[in-house]
Amino acid sequence: MKTLFIGLVGLTLLWPSRRAEACGSTYLGPVYVHSTHPDRPFDHFAAGRLGVLREGYRPMYLAYAWRSMMGVPTTPDEQRVLVETWARLQGDVPAGDTTQAEKRWLAARKEAVPSSGDQSVKIDTGDEGMENFNRIQGDALVRAAEALKSLSQQWKKHPELLGEWLHAQDAIFSGSCAPLPALDTAREQGLPASVKARRQAEREYQVAALQFYCKDYDAALAGFRQIAGRADSPYQARAEYLVARTQVRRALMERWDASQEVTPEKEATFLARLREADVTITALLAKPKPREFHGPARRLRSLVRVRTQPETWACELPALVLQPGTGSGLAAELDDFNAFAPSENACKAGPASGRELMEWIRVMRAGISNGYPLTEQEAQNRKAYDVAVARWKQNRRQPWLVAALLKARVGYPELETLIQAAEEVPATAPAGLTLAYRAMHLLNEQQKHEAARAWLARVKPEMTRDLISTDNLFNGERMVLAQGWDEALSHATWRLVGEDDMDTFSDSVRAAPADRPVTFSAQAVNILDPQLTARRMGELSRADVAPPVLRRQLRWTAFARAAVVGDDEALQTAAKELAKTEPAAKEELLAIVERKGVEERMFDARVLLMGLPAVSATLVSGRDRIESIDPKLNLTQVLSRERNGWCAPAQPNGPMPSLAFTTEDERAAAAAEWKTLTDAGHSVVYFSKVALDWAKAHPEDPRSPMALYRAVRASQHSCQQDTPEARAAFRYLHKQYGKTSWAKRAPYVY
Repeated sequence: MKTLFIGLVGLTLLWPSRRAEACGSTYLGPVYVHSTHPDRPFDHFAAGRLGVLREGYRPMYLAYAWRSMMGVPTTPDEQRVLVETWARLQGDVPAGDTTQAEKRWLAARKEAVPSSGDQSVKIDTGDEGMENFNRIQGDALVRAAEALKSLSQQWKKHPELLGEWLHAQDAIFSGSCAPLPALDTAREQGLPASVKARRQAEREYQVAALQFYCKDYDAALAGFRQIAGRADSPYQARAEYLVARTQVRRALMERWDASQEVTPEKEATFLARLREADVTITALLAKPKPREFHGPARRLRSLVRVRTQPETWACELPALVLQPGTGSGLAAELDDFNAFAPSENACKAGPASGRELMEWIRVMRAGISNGYPLTEQEAQNRKAYDVAVARWKQNRRQPWLVAALLKARVGYPELETLIQAAEEVPATAPAGLTLAYRAMHLLNEQQKHEAARAWLARVKPEMTRDLISTDNLFNGERMVLAQGWDEALSHATWRLVGEDDMDTFSDSVRAAPADRPVTFSAQAVNILDPQLTARRMGELSRADVAPPVLRRQLRWTAFARAAVVGDDEALQTAAKELAKTEPAAKEELLAIVERKGVEERMFDARVLLMGLPAVSATLVSGRDRIESIDPKLNLTQVLSRERNGWCAPAQPNGPMPSLAFTTEDERAAAAAEWKTLTDAGHSVVYFSKVALDWAKAHPEDPRSPMALYRAVRASQHSCQQDTPEARAAFRYLHKQYGKTSWAKRAPYVY
């Protein structure tokens, strides 16, 4: 006993004397299935690989999904801007971040004029006092890089002109706002007429740009209008767009003044300025020649109309986001679309395509997280289902079939008809994975496993592997359809898809999909935990099926489960296996095995568990306490509340789910263990009873006060803290062992 006693004392000394609390943390935890937006990288979604759609997606993502399912084409350039916009809106890229654009400009500068270097180049994109606003936007740096690349080719024979242009552009980006010097006429000697004209056009554009960035808007407007009127200028089309952009920026800058109150007069001027810009934008969009700038102009129009005519703009947007070939304007209009949620009776006069889109989004989002009682949510869901089925019958459009199956529940009418219709949609179609997942899930709920397996055969693993939320959802269905323990365990996991942190809107995880942490899924825990005996857990922990970190959890859970339910053979087997991989606990584990009697072995094992808050007698979903295979991992570490020990398993509302391949005897053995575990209750309650009963029966045992202390100490950090059982253990510790060091370590019950 001496070896075990010393080892347990050592574990106690490693245990922190008090819990370290994080201050101001808003970390909510890991995310395994995104419910409000698609997975990253957003490139997949933008390319029409929608994965399994979720009803709670924000309207802009649902609108884009409708567009994809309806076959509206999206160009690679549109997709690129969408991905960039979504990354910004999701907080992955800070607002106003021009880092990449600056790198692109500096790289182009160095390539065009290697001797110029970039160490002394100053780029001042910000605007003092205006957070998240850039004096110089990233697109200006990108366009300057493109212009420099073009000019370096055209002016190969005139390096002095390229240097002159670069010097002026550096002055513009530096933020000094000093007037650009007049062009040196002496350099025109011997230049071809085309080069002279281009040199002049470049300087006119640079002067207007400098005036724009330095808030001389009247001069900038005059300059851009002059350029827009010159058919021979390479900047004619761009200047037409920049007239509108200057009008908008002037309006915004005049309105923004932290030292002044926004008066009604000031607001009226602001709106008048924006309406003036709207006229310019409308005229530009009506011309086919400047088509290159229609996308940016539509983005500008979104900014204007959100402020000048929000109600009518909200009605126009549904049809606009369905138009093909709108360039970068699509991203801005979808962004605006996300801000509006017209009611069922709004926008009746709008295009039918837009009205149908809005109805579909309302149906998709009906009955989700709306704060209503569960019965009301179910009623809304059923109503939405009926609408979706009716619309699908009318036009047979895939989005309505998707909505119907997402809203479907076992027992709803016409469910079989919907599943049959879904069979006609290839799994590779934008709607394919959503339909396959829902059909399989509903069939599994009806215990129609063979039909569900036929659906699963349509979805190859490579189709979901890089769509992590989708893969996690499919893994749950694959586990239900497993035909053996190894297969079930191989699909009992999910990979991390995000980190939910409210300090930043982004929940992005930078690790590659293959490198994400893998844990037991919530569904796996709910299904497997009641059906796994301690012995079966031990066997599975030795199989090379689950990742090493989950096999480690299985080994410790098998040990803890065996200790609680009293399976001596499983306990000894688990202790021997753990002794091979847990050097810090090896002596204690082997000492338990060497005990002569079952009662002694069980008590020693239970006292050891009291000192290991990272160990649970139930499987743990999500990022587990044992999330490493490092043998030096400190299992005595006290973690956040409800992640120490274990909580009492919930009593089932109905029959426990069973895996088809388990035998009658195995189900009976698992049910008996599960009942013992649920009867034991929370680990705090269980530990307190074990310690108190042992101390009363063995008052002279030196382990008795230590066990009481551990039971009391464990109550500080678990599902239940101030329990009658913990108080009873506390009172007995101080009454019978008040002079011991163990009582002094617990001056109060937690």
